[in-house]
Amino acid sequence: MPRAPGLVPIVAAALLAAAAPTARAAGGDAAAADALTLDVVGGCPDAEAVRRLLAGLVSPEEARVAPVVIQDRGSRYRISVRKAAMMLDDPARDCAARARHAAVVASSELHAPKVIHGPPIWTVEKGAVIDAAPFASGDIPWSIGAEIRGAYGSKPWSLMGAAGARAPSTLTLENGWRAELLRFPLDLAARLTSYRWRLRMWVAVGGTLDVTGIVGQELVQTERVWRVNLGALGQVGATLPIGDRLGLAAAIAIRWLPRHYDLQVDPVGRVGETPGWWIGISGDYTIDGNKSTPP
Repeated sequence: MPRAPGLVPIVAAALLAAAAPTARAAGGDAAAADALTLDVVGGCPDAEAVRRLLAGLVSPEEARVAPVVIQDRGSRYRISVRKAAMMLDDPARDCAARARHAAVVASSELHAPKVIHGPPIWTVEKGAVIDAAPFASGDIPWSIGAEIRGAYGSKPWSLMGAAGARAPSTLTLENGWRAELLRFPLDLAARLTSYRWRLRMWVAVGGTLDVTGIVGQELVQTERVWRVNLGALGQVGATLPIGDRLGLAAAIAIRWLPRHYDLQVDPVGRVGETPGWWIGISGDYTIDGNKSTPP
């Protein structure tokens, strides 16, 4: 019976094309098997069975990541790869099952996939701050201090709270009188953060509770009096991560205290009032909490 012209070459080419992926897979398994560093102590599981199964699960590059150590401990066996270790119970000493389990456990560690994390669930910011009251009469009172802030929430909107302490500042009053202010601001606000770039920009709006101690200077028989003033807070800032959890931040805060307290000197009378506006600039280091999982 006559042959169709070119039929044999076509069939041969088809068979070679079908066999090519299998050949490439076998070649890849062989390369991975050669690249593996496998240390099996004991006779169960069999080292070659583990090597053969594991070579089919990892690439040659992944096989070189770390050595795989398996220890036969009688009714139990231990698998360790890098910092991960696992002890498994097998009283029946099913060596084939042990080889399969060991290959799966080792491959999960050798793969080391790159996990994508979302923003931190919480952030703590600690640092120094300089406050000034630019609209006060006379010389501008200013002070340095410390502050700690915290934000909870991994979405753009989060809840922010802050507490701080300011060193004494001098308030210049009428006719040369002066008073010393000691302030402890407490803040609670909603914060909106942008995570689009490495530099995290944020803005916060909320309320502030300003606890202020006031005492006259160069006066006799005077004591510090304490006042609590409720006001509004506006703050803008930016955080630059410099590590997995650490970062640097800077912020500008404006506090408005609508209630002014009159300051009086006996027998002179009223000589001034407490400032209504405070502007602060802060520099902080930051600590991020656990990362969230992107939706």
